[in-house]
Amino acid sequence: MVALEKAGVPVVGIVARSFVRAWQSCVEGWGQPSTAFVVIPHATTGQQADFIHTMVDPVPIIDGVIQGLTNLPAAVGSSKQAKHGSSGPELFTVTMDATPSGLDAINRFLAERDWSDGLPVIPPTPEAVAQMLTGTRRHPQDVLMVMEPGFGLATVEKIAINAVMAGCRPEQFPILLAAIDCLAQPEMNHRDMQVSGHTEAPLILVNGPIAQKAGLNVGTTAMGPGTINSANIAIGRALRLCLINIGYCKAGAGDPNFIGLPAKFGMCLAENEEVSPWQPYHMDRGFRREESTVTVVVVTGPTTIIDSGSRTPDDTLHNIASMMFYRHAGAGGWLRGWQSAQVGHTNKRVSFPGPYHPIILSPSRAVLMAQAGMSKQDAQAWLHQQCRISLQTAIGTRGIPTDANGRWLTHPELQHLADDPQATIPALESPEQYLLFVTGGSTHYAHFFYGTYGMATRPVEVW
Repeated sequence: MVALEKAGVPVVGIVARSFVRAWQSCVEGWGQPSTAFVVIPHATTGQQADFIHTMVDPVPIIDGVIQGLTNLPAAVGSSKQAKHGSSGPELFTVTMDATPSGLDAINRFLAERDWSDGLPVIPPTPEAVAQMLTGTRRHPQDVLMVMEPGFGLATVEKIAINAVMAGCRPEQFPILLAAIDCLAQPEMNHRDMQVSGHTEAPLILVNGPIAQKAGLNVGTTAMGPGTINSANIAIGRALRLCLINIGYCKAGAGDPNFIGLPAKFGMCLAENEEVSPWQPYHMDRGFRREESTVTVVVVTGPTTIIDSGSRTPDDTLHNIASMMFYRHAGAGGWLRGWQSAQVGHTNKRVSFPGPYHPIILSPSRAVLMAQAGMSKQDAQAWLHQQCRISLQTAIGTRGIPTDANGRWLTHPELQHLADDPQATIPALESPEQYLLFVTGGSTHYAHFFYGTYGMATRPVEVW
């Protein structure tokens, strides 16, 4: 809509009340803050036609649309430019002292500008940022990506500022940079992750020697609080602060997530390679064991899998499979073809397989399978074969694209089964989409995450 408005074609947005701040943030970020809109009570997604009519048909809504299409908008400067000035770095002075108010001065300063995740931060002084930059050879003004929805340039220096605020140390900084390298890949569908009303967040998975150098916890409580997890917490939090402060994905504005997700404060895990009976995950991705990598996959919140009664690999895998999918969680979506995402700020798109569902296995669950002679690939193949969905359900969810003669444009080899009520297909297209990652303490639990888009793995800078 903004592109049309810029081209001189009048447009009017129809915006649900809870998305007004998100609308205003997005059109400002896209350089057209005066784009007209009208407000309706609720989102139209998933609503019946009659209910939508009750929201959009009233006279005040129609009058608002007509006014937006026929009246020239008043010239409105970008408040973002007014607040944040030019693209160059800015320095602010905040006075702190030993009083309760003085100790909290930096957090109040950031809160007034919506530059925080709501938790206390480490002041990003020039000296602290300079120290963080010693953790990389990259130039401070190198741009890793353009972060949406605000089109912020993710320079190494800006990332370092957010890393300091989150409590990162220089030896952890290369992991954060590699995570942002991952998000820059089109198959991550970064924009949709940022502006979705869905509860989803990036999960950072670390492999190789960098995990120990950075101080990541790979044992008990690896996703929990506590000083033992300070590196895990700081890296995950730093990525979220970058998404907020560089991407302008602010709660209720650029981030319209309908209820939020605690995992959006940040998630970072390293594989417990020492005790895992299988090769580490980055070797599955074609890297050498001695290399260090970061994998980022966009997920919803975790589901705990209780596996205390399992005695065989099949028992454990059946427990995992029972939590694996529901009707609209990517189950059978591959039947309609691969997902696609925009390539940067171009009119090109890239197709990618997805989603990837991370399964976080405790070492004892992996050992149970390995002692029975089952490799990681065997476990993935088992899940791929057993996690199935009715073909008719997959078709009925969103339909299948067809040509003028009714022939399926995707997977025509399965069309002859369309009327068979007993026909099933795998929930995911390939075994590799079941991402098995071994970490945490040795116990009878596992975590399962629903993936939403693609995923990416990138090497970590080591020096």
